[in-house]
Amino acid sequence: MADAKPSKPKSSTPFAFPDPSKTKAKAKSVDPRDDGHVPTPPPGRGRRWLRWACCGLAATGAVAALVMLALSLTVLKVRDPTLTMESATVRWFSVHFDAKAARPLRINVTLAGSLVVRNPNYESMRFGASDTEIFVDGVGDGGPVGVGRAPPGEVAARGASRVTVGLDVFVDRVGPAVVGEVLFGSGEVRLATRTAVDGRVSVLGGLYGRRTVRVAMRCRVVLRVSPAVVVAGNPACVADFGR
Repeated sequence: MADAKPSKPKSSTPFAFPDPSKTKAKAKSVDPRDDGHVPTPPPGRGRRWLRWACCGLAATGAVAALVMLALSLTVLKVRDPTLTMESATVRWFSVHFDAKAARPLRINVTLAGSLVVRNPNYESMRFGASDTEIFVDGVGDGGPVGVGRAPPGEVAARGASRVTVGLDVFVDRVGPAVVGEVLFGSGEVRLATRTAVDGRVSVLGGLYGRRTVRVAMRCRVVLRVSPAVVVAGNPACVADFGR
């Protein structure tokens, strides 16, 4: 019997050892998100953003304060209006002499005064009806010898409004001194008037409130009286700060 041929042993698979350099390269190329690892921001970045946010808020507050200060000194500041009487004209007069009457000389004059109200504010102003009292200048114990009243109106922002006031003057009420000046003197009667106007300014359309303002003035007007004609001179007015 023939001997069996010895068979060659099957070659076993050689054991492979991983290359350390390739293992490190693969480890470096792995995406961190694959294993759920989230990179943390470097320390100090959050504090830096918080610091910038605080600086921005501080700068915004400073700008807002400067804007409010500028508005309070210009737009939001309410100033008193000014009042003046530009002219006074004689609308009607009556000079009557009766020697048998208790008051032999009767002088009645109706004047038309042109009042100008100027509004220095950046908002419009509404003003009410104005009252005017008329006195004879230099007669301390005499009461009013006339009254006047002007209608209400409105003045535009930083504008002016003109109103006409009717003044009724009864010169014969003041006694013989003025009557003697008219009959035997130069015929001049010096009148003193006082006018007051109340108004209201709505700041920013009323959102910032409403302010009440008041202005008053005193004027002097000279009447030249004769039996034929009465002429009014130009008024001289000053502000009345003792209102």
